[in-house]
Amino acid sequence: MGIKWNIIAFLILFCTVGHGQESAYVSGMLLDAETIEPISFASIRVKNRAVGVISNNDGSFRIPLKFRELNDTLEMTSMGYDSREIIIGDLLTDELNRLFLNPMLIQLDEVTLKASKKRGKDRNTGNNKRPNSAEGIIAQAIKNIPLNYPFDPQSYVGYYRDYQWKSGGYTNLNEAIVEVFDKGFGTSDYEDSNTRIYEYSRNMNFPIDSLSERLYDYGEYKTKTIPKAFLKSYGGNEFVILRIMDAIRNYNTFSYSFVDHLDTDFLKNHDFSLEDDTYLDGEALYVIDIYKHNWKFMVRGRIYISKDNFEIVKLEYATYDALLGTRKIRKTSKRIEDRLLYRTVVEYKKQNDKMFPSYISFSNKFEVKVPPVFTAKNVFIDYENKLFEVVFNRVPLNFKVLKDKNYNISYKGRGIDIEKIVLADSVTVQLYPKMNLGDQALEVFHTDPEDIAKDDFQIVMDNIIDLDGNKLDYSETYSLMQFREFFVQQQKPLRHNPDTSLFMDKNWPIFEDQPIVKPDNYSDFWMNTPLLNEGTILK
Repeated sequence: MGIKWNIIAFLILFCTVGHGQESAYVSGMLLDAETIEPISFASIRVKNRAVGVISNNDGSFRIPLKFRELNDTLEMTSMGYDSREIIIGDLLTDELNRLFLNPMLIQLDEVTLKASKKRGKDRNTGNNKRPNSAEGIIAQAIKNIPLNYPFDPQSYVGYYRDYQWKSGGYTNLNEAIVEVFDKGFGTSDYEDSNTRIYEYSRNMNFPIDSLSERLYDYGEYKTKTIPKAFLKSYGGNEFVILRIMDAIRNYNTFSYSFVDHLDTDFLKNHDFSLEDDTYLDGEALYVIDIYKHNWKFMVRGRIYISKDNFEIVKLEYATYDALLGTRKIRKTSKRIEDRLLYRTVVEYKKQNDKMFPSYISFSNKFEVKVPPVFTAKNVFIDYENKLFEVVFNRVPLNFKVLKDKNYNISYKGRGIDIEKIVLADSVTVQLYPKMNLGDQALEVFHTDPEDIAKDDFQIVMDNIIDLDGNKLDYSETYSLMQFREFFVQQQKPLRHNPDTSLFMDKNWPIFEDQPIVKPDNYSDFWMNTPLLNEGTILK
């Protein structure tokens, strides 16, 4: 093949920092041997047992201690790195094992490059000429989906979690072991696939934020929203949302903007350019840059496609808000991460000549509106004394609350003038309106209270603060990232359908009153819980 491998010695170092993980696991962290940066989404498999995990954002992972006692071997692979194996028995049980992978160094000479251009008929497509443009490669990959992906029923067991990322750490972490029953790529995933939950838990070792874990709210108050985007809650079932974001599995149905339908819309909706090839498990992959930019949004991403059979191995896709005042964001701008709306990453792995899911991650930025500290508890119309009364929840600042210009009172769209303002007590203000002939207040007090509609009478208050400086009805907002991730631990053919009564209710939150059933081999699977001290372990 003309490929020369530059092998760098593989290093295994052991971190002396305690990590507080359960003693039933061996914990490790996968790092780049040159940059010492964490390697996320790497495949870590227990050799010959068809189970494993995917490394976390910080490169961390954990393996049940029983595999160490059985003297099994770990296989570690990641795109662009040399694959490595290590005996689990060589890992420490009471410390975090820092494991280093070497970036893959590949040298292709000129003769090899020329030879590769003269390849004959492709064994998968039957064409005499292989596509050499980015668009042509993607078109061939989409055309080959029926050949490369399972159209037969199959199931896969894996580790699912959803959480928020706040102030550099995990918040509201929910975890589960689930099995997905997929009837094949020729069926509707949302309609026909089902899920069985083996176990779930709300991880109380991480912080809980009750405001950010609420459902998305696009109603009157907008207490939790995605800026510039809309995400249907599906009754709170985050796992269903995640499944929809697999544009490869849902290639002939709508997945998300602007991929839309992968088979009919993806090519026409984006610009593409070929980048340098990369490798996974020694297999050469096309790397194609994905780009889209209009006056509202910008898309950046990559798609990785096998050079052998045109299998889509990985798809990275992110959408950004491109509005920065009057300036447009550039393709190479480093500021785009501040404008992220949502990102999805999905990777497939070959098994028995077909591509099966390895993992999928979907994240989106969202904003939470904090309830105001200083509010008006009640507003009354006092018919007997012919005044309006406002009761605050906190003591207002006197000179602010006694200014008539800070109140705008109206009835049926016509303004009502204030004649006098009185503090009845520390939190109660009485507003006396002018009652001269022709004043609108006269109509209010001569109207039966039951005949006054909700929107007829309004009091708008502005520039009023409490003794601590809190502005009336002011709500602060803060931003977080929401993550939903599923990492396959075992794939297997679907030989029979389980009892449908044990399936997860798709329209009900995954972590709330769902049927739970553990199979006999439940001990083969485990939750790859992130490190508690992720933010400090690398310093």
